[in-house]
Amino acid sequence: MLSLDVRPTAVEQVRRLIVGQKSEIGVRVYAQPGGGGCCGGGGGAVQFGMAFAKPRPDDEVVKVDGFSLFVDPSSVPFVNGAVIDYVEDLQESGFKITNPTLPEPDEAGKAGGCGSCGSSSSNGGGCGCGCG
Repeated sequence: MLSLDVRPTAVEQVRRLIVGQKSEIGVRVYAQPGGGGCCGGGGGAVQFGMAFAKPRPDDEVVKVDGFSLFVDPSSVPFVNGAVIDYVEDLQESGFKITNPTLPEPDEAGKAGGCGSCGSSSSNGGGCGCGCG
């Protein structure tokens, strides 16, 4: 069973953004291993992302307060146990995904994970790593 902690601020923001979408549309949460320099990580870092999407037959589906989250099978090991939040401060604004169940990145950045979607003064916005 896939476990996700979607914080109230993230739920509220998704509910605002999903208004007007077709009923089958939900939010895809995905992980991209080998996120390069994300979070000081090297080739083994994990980068998370989110996008509106239709479900695929092999997706894990998590129902959250009026909408669905879709996770593809290759992302499940990285997304399971993740926390999805929405942050808005002077440094950044957007969805932030972390997974405290993944190992912390070591000095070489061989493991760990983070990600965000939204605007950030340090990364120019869009989806991708926003850990700075």
